[in-house]
Amino acid sequence: MYVLDTNVFIDAANAYYAFDLAPGYWDFLVRLFASHHAVSIKSVYDELGDAGDGDPLKDWAKQHKQHFIVPDSRVVACYQQVMTWAKDNYEPPAVSEFQRVADSWIVAHALANGWVVVTHEKPAPRSKRRIKIPDACAGVGVACTTPFEMLRHRGMSLALSVGERAEQGLLSSVL
Repeated sequence: MYVLDTNVFIDAANAYYAFDLAPGYWDFLVRLFASHHAVSIKSVYDELGDAGDGDPLKDWAKQHKQHFIVPDSRVVACYQQVMTWAKDNYEPPAVSEFQRVADSWIVAHALANGWVVVTHEKPAPRSKRRIKIPDACAGVGVACTTPFEMLRHRGMSLALSVGERAEQGLLSSVL
């Protein structure tokens, strides 16, 4: 099972898998959620909810709120373990930031359940000023991967199609 970081959603929506260009990506995520191959967490949902009204990603998250899970007692126990690791290895401002955002909870959910964290973040093991998710995962023994690797592993492929209006535009520009 995969647990998805906030940037998996935001980067996709704002760049390469925009809702109007790649609806298949979002359909695939819903299928991963429904088949219990992926989840995200309430803290991620809350971060997505910070967007303005009418934001397509915020609206999508609201439609799929049931796939953003809340921590249980095992996750809370693992959260304490994750935060102890952070305090032992990073400066207080880095720990405070890590605690404030969803990152620490994502790692705790993965640790408690044996899940794989999915994030765009790159490790920065020498940094003491910012805790990167891959470094936290390595520190507590959690697997971590990129969204693209997860999508390949789960067999996603997107087919391109040209809409009717686009075809008409192409034909008229050729003629």
